[in-house]
Amino acid sequence: VDKFMLNFYINIDNIAFYSVAIFIATVIAVPSRAMHQITYPITAKLMSENKHDELNELYKKASITLQVIGGLILVGILVNINELYSVLPIGYSEGIAVVFFIGVSKYFDLVLGNNNAIIFNSKYYQAVLFLGLFLVFLTVSLNMIFIPLYGLNGAAIATLISITLYSLAKLLFVVLKMKLFPFTKKTIVALVLTIVSFGMFYYWDFSFHPFVNIVLKSVLVTLFYVGLSYYLKISSDINFVMNSVFKKFLK
Repeated sequence: VDKFMLNFYINIDNIAFYSVAIFIATVIAVPSRAMHQITYPITAKLMSENKHDELNELYKKASITLQVIGGLILVGILVNINELYSVLPIGYSEGIAVVFFIGVSKYFDLVLGNNNAIIFNSKYYQAVLFLGLFLVFLTVSLNMIFIPLYGLNGAAIATLISITLYSLAKLLFVVLKMKLFPFTKKTIVALVLTIVSFGMFYYWDFSFHPFVNIVLKSVLVTLFYVGLSYYLKISSDINFVMNSVFKKFLK
C-alpha cells in the first residue's frame, strides 16, 4: 500500500530508494517465519488439548527467543547501515531513516512470538479479518497524512504506527480474551541489551573499506550481544543450543 501511494506524492525514481530500504529491514522478520513453522503445529496441539499453562509457557519462550534473535539482526543492520549505503549509488541514502522505522516495527512484531498462531487456532480466528481491515484503513489514512509531509520517511512512519497498533491490538486480544501473556522480566533485559548494543557500536567507525568495516563491526556486535545474552541467560532455548554446540567442540 505504501509503495502504491508513494506514486501519487513523490518522484517515481525515489520509490526505488524506499524499496531497497524495505528489503533491508524485512530481513529482521526472517526468524519469525522460521519460528512459526515450528510453533504453529505445537500451538494447535496444545490448544486442542486445552493445555493453557503449557501454551502460555510456549508463548513466553517463543517471544523471548525471537526477541533475542531479532534484536541481534536489528542491531547488526542499524550499526552497519551507513557503511552499507556508502557503497550504493548516490540518492539511496535517503532510505536510511526508512530502515530504522521499518526495522523497529518488525522487531516489535517479533516480540509477540507465536501470537498469530494462537489467534488462528482459536475460536476467535475471525478477529484477524477485522483487524486486517482495520490495518488497511489505518495504513491508507496515515499514508495520506504523512507522505505529503515527510515523503519516503512519512510512508515509513505511517507503516511503523499502523503495524505497531495492529500488533498491539492482536496482543491485547490474546491477553484479554485468552489470558495469555508473552512478556517476562527477561523481555526488559533483552530490550536493554539491544539498546545498549546499538548505542555502543553505532558511532564506532573504522577507517577501512566499508565491507571490511561491516564484517569487523558485525563480529564485534555478535560477540558482545550473544555473549551477554548467554551470560544473562535471557533465552533458555538459545542457551541450550549454544551449550550443545560447545559440548561438540570440546569433545
